[in-house]
Amino acid sequence: MTHDSAAHAIFSDASFIAELELAASASGKTLVQARDYAAKCLKEIEATPRDSWLRPMSKLAKFIYTRSYEPELDINLDQLEKLRTLSRDHLLLFLWSHKSHMDSFVFLLSLYQNRFRPLPLIFAGINMNFLGFGALARRVGAIFLRRTFQEDPVYKLVFQHYIHHLIRNRTPLSWSIEGTRSRTGKLSPPKLGLLNWVVESCHREQTANVLLVPVSIAFDRIAEIDDYVALQSGLPKRKESLRWFFNYIFGMRQPYGKVYVRYGEPLPLEQPMAPAPPAGSPVTGQQPFDVTRMAFEVCTRIEQITPIKSADVLTMVLLGANKRALTAAEMYTQSAGIEELIRDLKLPASSGFSLNNEAEVSAAVLALVNAGLVKSFDGGHVPVYYIPGEKRLAAAYYRNTITHYFLHAALGEIGLAMCALDIGIPNTDSLHSNVTALRELYKFEFFYKPADVFWADVLHETGRRYPQWDSGDQSIQKLLRDKPPRFGHAILRSITEAYLIIAVALLDLEGRPVHDRKAFTRELLDQGQQMLLRRTISCESSVSQDLFTNGLRLAAHLALLDGRSGELVERRTAFADAVVSALSAINLLQRSYDEAWFAQLSAGKIANLLGP
Repeated sequence: MTHDSAAHAIFSDASFIAELELAASASGKTLVQARDYAAKCLKEIEATPRDSWLRPMSKLAKFIYTRSYEPELDINLDQLEKLRTLSRDHLLLFLWSHKSHMDSFVFLLSLYQNRFRPLPLIFAGINMNFLGFGALARRVGAIFLRRTFQEDPVYKLVFQHYIHHLIRNRTPLSWSIEGTRSRTGKLSPPKLGLLNWVVESCHREQTANVLLVPVSIAFDRIAEIDDYVALQSGLPKRKESLRWFFNYIFGMRQPYGKVYVRYGEPLPLEQPMAPAPPAGSPVTGQQPFDVTRMAFEVCTRIEQITPIKSADVLTMVLLGANKRALTAAEMYTQSAGIEELIRDLKLPASSGFSLNNEAEVSAAVLALVNAGLVKSFDGGHVPVYYIPGEKRLAAAYYRNTITHYFLHAALGEIGLAMCALDIGIPNTDSLHSNVTALRELYKFEFFYKPADVFWADVLHETGRRYPQWDSGDQSIQKLLRDKPPRFGHAILRSITEAYLIIAVALLDLEGRPVHDRKAFTRELLDQGQQMLLRRTISCESSVSQDLFTNGLRLAAHLALLDGRSGELVERRTAFADAVVSALSAINLLQRSYDEAWFAQLSAGKIANLLGP
């Protein structure tokens, strides 16, 4: 596809010209001025792929990622072959998770190296269209898109008709469903803008047999992890440029392990769904697809294929110890129970995942030590390992990549602990009430199944770990000491403490509104540091700009940021009570963990500590 063909198709379209006249009027331009500007916009946006550029660009891409990553990409080739067959009579739209600047390179390479044709065009932010890189990227299919353009009617019109042109020609497309890189490790909420535009074009062009393909891209180690920690701590983002690009490439010197590309089960665009489009959608006219539900389903399928890696499990174990150093034997006995659960639930693990004995755990934790994520102390008779305070945000990143797999077990543990603090002996109704409240509290943190399916999973996982939890034969505290918790305190403390920071800051405002979220977030970073120093909270990874962003989304949803003074105080107090209730339960889980640790230690039963 050449620039001339796209330009000719768009600028000879009568509907485009008619709409351009309206856009010219709205933007204060003459039709001639608007047409010239539209041509410039198209040139800025349009990909100009050339087959002759694919081979040299693939070599460049491989040179870049193999500076730190293993040369062979780990791909589920069986699923890729199914997609190859489907591509013969389906239009494929690839939606991938965004963890690193490497994502677009390895995604396209995973297709190119396996002779998957045609390669999809790939949407990229205009920030990557810098001197020396932008022109090369266009030649392998990059479509550069401005971050915001709602106030520019001409640009908006050109982009809309360019998408129509691509869909009309059944051009496969790809982009990050998150819109930007995740800096916490968790999959970020989907950005609906591009999906709305593409769905509208498919509807307008009456394009049949369209599939949304979920793609998970994962790394043993993230090259940009130090940048992510800095950004979460409130430091400004570094501007992309040619110098930045070279520094990024040649700064990759350490071995970071493997790169994993997992293709998921595609979602048909024609799948019947509710008719209401999301609020603020640019889609016009009758829209038969629920774009929000499709986006969340894609995200759920991405999560379901993300491979579990040794580093993810071990950072979860060490963070769950809450600053306590552990021996390799202690880490093994805890991770062994988690690995058994992974096998029982048939969760996807990386090809090299194995924590079957203490030697394998020792090797895996040594890799974390070499990466600077974990420190060891060899002064005693047995080496111990711990995550230093300045590395806890980085460690939380790896743990967060797998928290969704253990969310039901975690919420069940916290719900039981809430029962223990409230009524003493739980029953199904009290646990259900607590877990439902927790689901509402963490509403914007995870992708949830329908309420009845979600509750069944929580009940199943709670019964798996604590078969007699509702028998009334013994207290929950004793149950938790006899079989200590594994997930609730380990994966939800940082989020809950971040919410506590927000709750305290909102209560300090009394009935005054929050006018500027960015300024308020800066205040939250300071508030969090103070609460760390005062030991009101215990987890450095709680003081995170990204966690505050999600927490403020919840605060806005609960109408905690503005409103009448008296009502604000009442709602903010209720929010603080809910957060304190959850954090008190998490602290009870932590005490149960610690008591079991000391009991096993004093009894000389370290080999059985927190076993499966």
